[in-house]
Amino acid sequence: MKLGKGKIVDFEGSWMSGLATLVIDDEERGIVRIPCDNTPTARALESAFGGVIGNGHTVKVEAIKGKEIFYYMDELGLVLGGFIPVEVAPPEVFELYEKQKGVAQ
Repeated sequence: MKLGKGKIVDFEGSWMSGLATLVIDDEERGIVRIPCDNTPTARALESAFGGVIGNGHTVKVEAIKGKEIFYYMDELGLVLGGFIPVEVAPPEVFELYEKQKGVAQ
């Protein structure tokens, strides 16, 4: 598992489709668009940052825009596996990220 680190730029999706995209300005790769499951990701963002879920099952992008996260992809490297806000990440996450930084997966 390779960690990425960056700031959230956008969250795009439709609750009816179940699909979404988390757009991140990655420190190493620039803007990346990461496919994810809409509802679980929206709930995780709400849990991590608060004030994310609005009326009618909408996501308030302004509540997450600019938030810095560590993230990783699933075991196949296809969709978002998970994330943790940088502000609450334990030292081990920073160490792993620094160790992996610049190393291709």
